[in-house]
Amino acid sequence: MNEVTLDQTEGPFVDRQKIRKTSNCLVMAAWFGAMFLTDTIFGFPLLRTIDGLLAVLHLAAVPLVLIPMSERMKRNLGMVVILDLLLITSIPLLESRFAIPLPFLLLRHVISLLFAILVGPYFIRPKSFSFFLILLYNAICFYIPMLRSGTVEMILAYVIIIYSFSLLFSYFFLDILRMHVTQISLLIKAHKQAEQMATKDALTGAYNRGYFDNFLKSLVENDAEKVLLFLSLDKYKDVVENHGYLVADAFLKKTAEMLKKKIRSEDMLARYGGEEFVVVLDNPSLDLGKTVARRIISGMKDVMPEYTKVSVGITKIIPGITYQAVMVNADTALYRAKKSDGTALVDPDNPHAEPLHWEEETQT
Repeated sequence: MNEVTLDQTEGPFVDRQKIRKTSNCLVMAAWFGAMFLTDTIFGFPLLRTIDGLLAVLHLAAVPLVLIPMSERMKRNLGMVVILDLLLITSIPLLESRFAIPLPFLLLRHVISLLFAILVGPYFIRPKSFSFFLILLYNAICFYIPMLRSGTVEMILAYVIIIYSFSLLFSYFFLDILRMHVTQISLLIKAHKQAEQMATKDALTGAYNRGYFDNFLKSLVENDAEKVLLFLSLDKYKDVVENHGYLVADAFLKKTAEMLKKKIRSEDMLARYGGEEFVVVLDNPSLDLGKTVARRIISGMKDVMPEYTKVSVGITKIIPGITYQAVMVNADTALYRAKKSDGTALVDPDNPHAEPLHWEEETQT
């Protein structure tokens, strides 16, 4: 069975992040698309080319924010976003090349500030000082053209006031948003670590006894039909006596890794305690249980060739059975497997039949 997560926060949070990133890209694409039409109407060819290109780039970025990314891809995308931001922010510095009124350029510049607010925390994730540097460059690109003009008209003064208050608001908003995103990420990480400690065996990485008990009880309550294998590493004590506990721990870890390879992703592996493991197959076939047991017995040769002895008890979870009955059957099968020096099966569908011992078949 696939790993069951107890986390009810991470999924919705990640979904909201994707929705926000997608919305931001669409909003920016729509904005630059509208500016492209405006530039066409008023006859600003250079700006029209830049706005058209930016509209296409933001629209093309929509599928990128929806796919899972490696850390390297995230860094590369972050660099692209920074270059995009620098390009948009630097437009007022080239006012003489565009041959359009300065208030128009500066009003557009306010949108680049909005771009930093919307996109920055999701792609760049800088610390507070980095935010300050980004906003400082934005302010320089705004005030330098105004100082060059030497005159301040009423419309230009109005734009300056709007920008100044927006800049002040942006710094605090970005810092608060950054802290919010960071805190949620830390909470999700801590939750996952706590969940792993509560459900996983620290040494082998398999599920622990507590998780297995709850899992088996859930199967019984839902009248599931599965096959259960109860394994014991019969030579574990010999490993401890001959090599010590460090080697014995490595023996358990390597055995767990082998067991994971011998079962499917839908199956469940747990360390029951000490040198005992439990495998629950996501299948009701006892024949499949025998096949998996053969794989496990054969796989022990790759763990430590001189300590390959393993006993496997096989039983079945059937509708109407109790948790206690399943464990009694599994324990009985394992006990008989140890006594017969092989693998035994206890079938709850036919409780009066003698357990099947097929060590000769296994050796063959």
